[in-house]
Amino acid sequence: MNEETLLFLLTTVMELGTLVCAYLGLRLFRKNKWLRFALIVVPLLLNALLYIIYRTTPFFYLGVILLLCIPFVWPRKSA
Repeated sequence: MNEETLLFLLTTVMELGTLVCAYLGLRLFRKNKWLRFALIVVPLLLNALLYIIYRTTPFFYLGVILLLCIPFVWPRKSA
């Protein structure tokens, strides 16, 4: 498997994973708040790591999407 194929597969998997995790992290109401937070942060860190390794913009933009989701899943004292 050459590098271009691997990069394409990683990009596709991370795009789908980011969308699924963002949706689940925002939609799991009144469940475990740390699970919701982990659903956003783990793919965010993976996208950051892949951006550092490959220096391609899709991983950066996927990380930005997840960063925008964090304020909506941040655990509050009232919840």
